[in-house]
Amino acid sequence: MRTLIVLLLLVGFISTSQAQKITQLEEAKVSFAPKAIKISSNLDNYVFTVKENFAGEFIKNPMAFMQENFDINTFITSIDNDDYEEFLVTFKSSKGYLEANYDKEGTLVKTSQSFKDIVLPLNVRRELYKNHTGWTMVQNKYLASGKGDRIDKEVYKIKIENGNKRQNIKIDPKVIGVSGVASN
Repeated sequence: MRTLIVLLLLVGFISTSQAQKITQLEEAKVSFAPKAIKISSNLDNYVFTVKENFAGEFIKNPMAFMQENFDINTFITSIDNDDYEEFLVTFKSSKGYLEANYDKEGTLVKTSQSFKDIVLPLNVRRELYKNHTGWTMVQNKYLASGKGDRIDKEVYKIKIENGNKRQNIKIDPKVIGVSGVASN
């Protein structure tokens, strides 16, 4: 009996020691890819699809995002076409877009922004709640335009409802507290 147990232990030890192989793994390379912008072109149109590091990064400040992640001079030299007098560059995300119009020297001439279903700024939320208590926001849209990197006009178009009642509201964040909310 003793020899049987010793024999089984010896066979078990030999079989498990031969079954284990050492596998040599190759070196794993880890690299950091910064915020990328996917470019698509259709003749004269160039559309840049924005890839954000976190949700809402582009919507939070589209102008700053564009200035940090896009170099118009590099873009103009890569096109290598002197026929253009101006460049219309569109940056798209899942919530909307920013259009930037540059002249041939690379100076930002004007911009236009449109975003839908975004988180409203605190002052706009407070104004909406103060004037429409009990109503529910169903949909919103942010529109802005301006010259250069300055925003001249901006408005929030908000759809609200309360039971069967529906209302469309326009809020200009620059006049909050001065003239209130204009609704149609």
